[in-house]
Amino acid sequence: MTPSLIDRGRRVVCASFLSPTARPPEIEPLGAGRINDTFLVSSSGHVPLVLQRINGDVFPDPVCIAENVAAVTAHLAGRRQQSGGDERFPRLVPARDGKSCAIDHDGAVWRVIEYVSGAVSYPLVTSADQAFEVGRMLGRFHLLLDDFDSGVLRPPLPGFHDLPAYCRGLEQTLAEPRRSASGAARDCCLQVEQRLVDADALVRAHQRGELVQRLIHGDPKCDNVLFDRSTLRAVALIDLDTVSPGLVLWDLGDCLRSVCNPAGERPPDRRPGKFHLDLCRAVLTGYRAGGADLSAAERSLLFQGLRLLTFELGVRFLTDYLAGDRYFKVEEPEDNLDRARVQFDLLAQIEHQQAGIEALVADIWP
Repeated sequence: MTPSLIDRGRRVVCASFLSPTARPPEIEPLGAGRINDTFLVSSSGHVPLVLQRINGDVFPDPVCIAENVAAVTAHLAGRRQQSGGDERFPRLVPARDGKSCAIDHDGAVWRVIEYVSGAVSYPLVTSADQAFEVGRMLGRFHLLLDDFDSGVLRPPLPGFHDLPAYCRGLEQTLAEPRRSASGAARDCCLQVEQRLVDADALVRAHQRGELVQRLIHGDPKCDNVLFDRSTLRAVALIDLDTVSPGLVLWDLGDCLRSVCNPAGERPPDRRPGKFHLDLCRAVLTGYRAGGADLSAAERSLLFQGLRLLTFELGVRFLTDYLAGDRYFKVEEPEDNLDRARVQFDLLAQIEHQQAGIEALVADIWP
């Protein structure tokens, strides 16, 4: 992140969020998110805060994102207090004018969120205990939002998790790519073509009434879970920008895809990741322990949720690579292509282990 962006953030937080008499805070980059720019704000006499510039190139209405998060975090805080849980979901901190965000002179939208002290996130899961905690927190999140009026939310990303639409977007990008398709990219395109026939399996199940929409997180990967440093228990699910009505299998599929491949989305040695059944069992056991449940149809289609969400992310990485890296942040020109290759390798492993995954689901939900 450039010094100029940090300076912009400092001006915004001083002008709109901190007391007019507060000393200028220290601001430093926080985390490794691929979408928004995130900073830790430290000021004497004030608790630490998290400052974020919402990516207007990704989210069509950044103000809507801030308002959605304000509503969801307020509800989570109320439900947690009622239930007596130990979660510490961070709340959105309103600006001094009472609004959920502030807009700088360049039109960028900034928001401030509580900083959860004594907590840490992990880019990768390294044990079954961690995987259990990730699953438990996702189940708890779904449970605490089961009575939330989703009608107050505006769509954060129209078409999010619409796999058929992502496939059509890839086709359109291939017609006018900003990057020529290398041999590796062409191989990924072939992987997509081979799986187009049932890319709409979850959509069709929803249309038939077999799957119903609930409020979901939208991006429950392992580094969006905060763990208490002392107890090692999961205490929060963060990055709520994509919370919206959707299929719970989108969340579970994305969570399993992320957690059960300890090598991550871009292994440093570029070797294929591996889908671990023991971590899959831990996530699903934790999810049920968190108080959430699945319908019979959701259980029968859980494997497809995992498979299609992995497929989806591979398509999105590949499309972004060919389109010139407009969505996901990159450090090297081939980053998004490497990420796509990892997902398609992982997808092949998941498909090979279908029987084992479905047996796990039947064992956990007999």
